[in-house]
Amino acid sequence: MTDNSPENTLNSFLKNNKDSHYNFEEEENYRVSSGSLRFDLELNGGFGPGLHRFTGINEGGKTSESLQVMRNFLKTVPNSRGFYIKAEGRLSPEMKERSGIDFVTDSEKWENGNCFVFESNIYEVVAEIMTKLIDENDSKIKYCFVLDSVDGLMLKNDRIKGYDDSVKVAGGAVVAATFMKKMSIKLAKRGHMAVFISQVRADIKLDPYSKAPIRQTTATGGNALLHFANWIIEYEARYNGDQILKEPSKKYDQKTNPIIGVWSKATVKKSPNEKTNSKIKYPIRYGRKDGNSIWIEQEIVDLLESFDFIKKSGAWITVAEDFREMLADSGFEFPEKVHGMNKLFDLIEKDEKLCKYLFDYFKDYIQSIV
Repeated sequence: MTDNSPENTLNSFLKNNKDSHYNFEEEENYRVSSGSLRFDLELNGGFGPGLHRFTGINEGGKTSESLQVMRNFLKTVPNSRGFYIKAEGRLSPEMKERSGIDFVTDSEKWENGNCFVFESNIYEVVAEIMTKLIDENDSKIKYCFVLDSVDGLMLKNDRIKGYDDSVKVAGGAVVAATFMKKMSIKLAKRGHMAVFISQVRADIKLDPYSKAPIRQTTATGGNALLHFANWIIEYEARYNGDQILKEPSKKYDQKTNPIIGVWSKATVKKSPNEKTNSKIKYPIRYGRKDGNSIWIEQEIVDLLESFDFIKKSGAWITVAEDFREMLADSGFEFPEKVHGMNKLFDLIEKDEKLCKYLFDYFKDYIQSIV
């Protein structure tokens, strides 16, 4: 007698159509830190597999943060490699040095833990190599793709047109929709990550008094990238008030009180955890290399104060006894009092082991509460 139960019918269907679905594949999951404790708090501990978008104005921090995520991906996700798609003329030697990533352009030197730079802005070529890497992957390597940027891509046919010929209308939106329909599920299910970078687009109003449609973000790339992205982070402009001075309470002076950093600001435009429209602000320290541009020492000090591990009284900072005991149990010595915030920063910055211990402590706390 034929078993026509729903579960048997479904099971038979799944087996006969195994090339058309992903139900038989085990889902991969992880969390990759943004590099910032403040940022991770909004991310529920970090970025997971799938597509994420960084949008915003020029020099807002999109590329730097995408490289920070890739660096952390390569350091924390086993059997992993980076793939940077250079669709625009960026990724300068200085940017490479700041990122702390080992970049290669020779395929023979591409290996786990480093990043291959693919220099192409042809949509079909970019889509094909990403698809091949994911589909033809017997070694089960996890890839972190960074596309910099969506705006730089063009269709192959548009490349050969003259400057007087028009290119395909809404080409960016069309290619994004086609690409993500093919890639979205397998990208996330198989544990790969992609960060697509794009610029913002200004909306031109003919009637300034007309009601404008509600837009999730002003980023380029069309609605497909809005729909398929897990996170959309839109970086904002930086102003003089976002600069970090050596002595914050004093007036700027190029010699005696220089600018040593800046606050990077962004808004969550889409999230899977109800954090949409929340604001993110984290400090960047100028002059750093090897993936250490995010000023985690500044964030650590802020959290020490939030946790009542330290208390300020005038110029002096008192360190809580239970905090000192916790550090002592882990092999660290810390003074009862510190004179001034800069001295406290120095204590943490100069002791790399202590800095890592405190970063991991707060990172574990963040992941435990989300």
